[in-house]
Amino acid sequence: MGSPMPVVAHFRGDFLYNLVLIEDTDTIEQVARACAAHSVGRRVAELDRALRVEHAGRFLEPTRSAAEEGVQPMDEVFVSYADS
Repeated sequence: MGSPMPVVAHFRGDFLYNLVLIEDTDTIEQVARACAAHSVGRRVAELDRALRVEHAGRFLEPTRSAAEEGVQPMDEVFVSYADS
């Protein structure tokens, strides 16, 4: 179990930003799902596509942890469908 940390998440296509609690040991794939849960099916259509996370101008590796990818508490992350 890792250390909890909040991130400011924006799902592309949504008009809201969300404060999402993740753990520094969560994989980027888990971070994407946690962030998407606040938008997809509510204000963004649910699609059968992979999710991706962008942080500090680059797309993050889905299998690495948030800490390994340099995500810090209160950082801004952008989540989108992989082919959009």
